[in-house]
Amino acid sequence: AMNETTIMLTPSPGVQPEFLATVEPVSTDASSQQLSLPFELVLDGYTREPWSSGMMTHNSEDTSGWKTCYLLSTDGRNRLPGFLKYLRDRKKACVAKFNDSTASTRAILVVPFDPPPVPSEQLPAGVDKTQLLYVKYLADDRVLSRGKKPAIDPNKQLQIEQQKLKEKQIQIQQQKIQREQQQQRQKQMAQQKSMSQSTSSKKGIGGGILGNLLGAQQKTQNHLDVVRAKRRNNDLTPDLTSGAAGAITSFREKVAADLEKFKSDNGTFVTKVSISLASLVNSVPIEERDKVTMDVFKYVVYEQVEEVGMDKWIAAKEPTDFIDEIVIVVYKEGHVPADVLEDLNKADLPAELKGLSRHMADTQSKIAQRKDKRSSEVIMKQNIVGEDNVVVLNTNKRDRRTLEQIQKDMLEENGGDMKRSRFD
Repeated sequence: AMNETTIMLTPSPGVQPEFLATVEPVSTDASSQQLSLPFELVLDGYTREPWSSGMMTHNSEDTSGWKTCYLLSTDGRNRLPGFLKYLRDRKKACVAKFNDSTASTRAILVVPFDPPPVPSEQLPAGVDKTQLLYVKYLADDRVLSRGKKPAIDPNKQLQIEQQKLKEKQIQIQQQKIQREQQQQRQKQMAQQKSMSQSTSSKKGIGGGILGNLLGAQQKTQNHLDVVRAKRRNNDLTPDLTSGAAGAITSFREKVAADLEKFKSDNGTFVTKVSISLASLVNSVPIEERDKVTMDVFKYVVYEQVEEVGMDKWIAAKEPTDFIDEIVIVVYKEGHVPADVLEDLNKADLPAELKGLSRHMADTQSKIAQRKDKRSSEVIMKQNIVGEDNVVVLNTNKRDRRTLEQIQKDMLEENGGDMKRSRFD
């Protein structure tokens, strides 16, 4: 037929449209005006705007130039009932826009989800109601934008907001400058007043040493009051929730919470505290990272172990190959391994005792070497006795040692290890 139109439906944006139905207008008494539809129509949009409702046009509440019509499916594929049910379930209308050849404008066709009741008495005989499609038609879609406020460009809106914010900041800055100027004037007035009072008091006091002393004292007190007020205004409270201080505080709280859980668990006697320097200083600014070192976090762990364990727990660092990652093992009282205690005791020895023990070991090794040398010389002399052609040299060799070295050797031979330390 000449009036047939193929309706295509786009399932989702960016997808090729699919065939929906082939329709032709149905003439009724209520739709005397014929629609100018193209040969192919693509439904590619959805809307819930009030103008898309079918009942509004049916009740003659809209006078913007809408036309209505019933389209009858002639392809026999029975796809319209499912499509209309989809619109009713989601309460939205389907929209198609196309160029109107008769008016040279951009026309719009709407398939409402709430069509009015089908006028059975006005339809031709033998028409199946399930194959009818109620549509609204507007020859010029610009009618919809009349009376509406023009949409504001998001970039322009952002520029307006930034301009307002900038003006507000300038206003705040001006108010701050005015307050500072007012405070400065008040200070100057107070200073001038105090100076005048001190001058008058000096005149009242009179001359002499006592008068000069009292006048200088009052003047000094006035200057001290001004300095104290300035210091109070410039006093700043350090922020302990950010930067290096914040990282140390959060780590201390985490370690304290873990140790409290370890303390309340009577069945656990050993726990481990891991310190990863990279993760702990991740949120600290670069200029403050020299304040949060591995030694600082180790000190925090040992401090919390002493506080929570009440000086009864033992904390020992496990050996590791990494510089920025360590593990500290915490033992409850009575559950410390013997090797850990031995290592801790060695580490607790004073430097003087460690040096004395090394000195004693060196001395004993030297005594043993001298005894071995002398015994080897005696054996060698015994072996060469009775041989006429053998001459022993350097037996009466001159002693070239100093007096101090001779005394040291004598003390070593007599076993005076402790007395030898006096000469070191």
